[in-house]
Amino acid sequence: MSRPDPACRPLVIGVGNRHRGDDAVGPHVAELVRSATAAADTMVIDGDLSALPLSWEADQEVVVVDAMASGRAAGTIEVMDGLTDDVSVDRRPVSSHGIGLADAIGLARVLGRLPRELTVVLIEGAGYGHLEPLSPEVEAAGRVVARRLVSGDDLHGTGRSGPR
Repeated sequence: MSRPDPACRPLVIGVGNRHRGDDAVGPHVAELVRSATAAADTMVIDGDLSALPLSWEADQEVVVVDAMASGRAAGTIEVMDGLTDDVSVDRRPVSSHGIGLADAIGLARVLGRLPRELTVVLIEGAGYGHLEPLSPEVEAAGRVVARRLVSGDDLHGTGRSGPR
């Protein structure tokens, strides 16, 4: 993750319910990043996303990781630019939240609270049952995303939408 302003650390936000199977992939990635590096801040949001726009600063690089249910193979990784791409079309993030990710980004836009960079990483889930663990495919995809974030690999513009 690049940091042009050393005073403003990158932020990785894991979105999802830890108790709903593959919906926990966002928190899983945030925890992996937190344990691997001190170079980025991390947080987990497991409920209402309406406060998401208050989570970052205007000059910050932000990565939001969430589960999606688009019908593709479990573990498929979709990387989008949250400032320009429509995250609600054909890639519906699973929403166990009060408002969904696309709505939260829209709210940030209306409030003038968008960060400098906003990367949205969606990982296709297989199951979202109560108290189910992460599926092996989703857990592996989460590790790939966390490893890329920690190593500083660029997630933007990869054009890849499958497990790496």
